[in-house]
Amino acid sequence: MQIFLQPVATKINYDILNSLRNDISKEFKNVQIVITPSIEPYIKTIFQFSLDRSRNQLNSTKLLQWFVDNVRIETHSKMLVIVDADAYSAGLNFVFGEAFSNGLIAVVYLPRLKQEFYGLEPNEQLFYERVVKECVHELGHACGLTHCNKARCVMHFSNSLHDTDFKKQSFCDTCTSQRIASVKLMD
Repeated sequence: MQIFLQPVATKINYDILNSLRNDISKEFKNVQIVITPSIEPYIKTIFQFSLDRSRNQLNSTKLLQWFVDNVRIETHSKMLVIVDADAYSAGLNFVFGEAFSNGLIAVVYLPRLKQEFYGLEPNEQLFYERVVKECVHELGHACGLTHCNKARCVMHFSNSLHDTDFKKQSFCDTCTSQRIASVKLMD
């Protein structure tokens, strides 16, 4: 299995993406993680397709669908799209991320993971920890995992940043076993 990290941004900090690749690989051992170049020429098209102008947010499900329709991904691979824009999904005012369960694509949205979104002083370390947790969480969904009832497990549902900050960056033992089994099925 391979995981492709797909940034959707005009400016990319590859040092952060390399760190993110290393931290994700702690939970997805023996999985090759590849950082792909930004798809800058398509950003405007992606945003036009998925933007809900009345909310000034991206419709996350539409964004995921754009990638399903326009990007070829091998069956034994996953793509994690990282977007620096706010988004929502059906029935939710906002989402930190979303994935099609047992799908090929997951997405994480950065703005609400930043302290400054809430008028607070920036905290790069806290922001980065949140990004790692959300990336691992959404990739877990893409591998078929559901939300876990253990509040410290990375697969626990985050209804707020407090939930995200409380949980660990790792799967609980039960979710680890399920994730390993799902990866073996893909090989």
